[in-house]
Amino acid sequence: MLKQVMVAAVVTAMTLAPVYAQDHKDWCTDAHMQKMDAMIADMTDAAKKQSAQMHLDESKAAMNKGDTAGCIEHMKEAHKDMGL
Repeated sequence: MLKQVMVAAVVTAMTLAPVYAQDHKDWCTDAHMQKMDAMIADMTDAAKKQSAQMHLDESKAAMNKGDTAGCIEHMKEAHKDMGL
């Protein structure tokens, strides 16, 4: 039973991953990057600010390489650091 639940969870995650990436393509635009730059500049928690900036930089690099999945993954982490 547990094995079946685990297999179902993995299959569900694999099925939803492309949908999740498609839903957040708007994160990988110059406009969103500028908005994030401004929001990170206003952060007061130094550790979270540093982490968010690092993830934003990685997201920008991935976007410039045409790596949408990488861009979205790093943006997701930047958003998490920002409490979004």
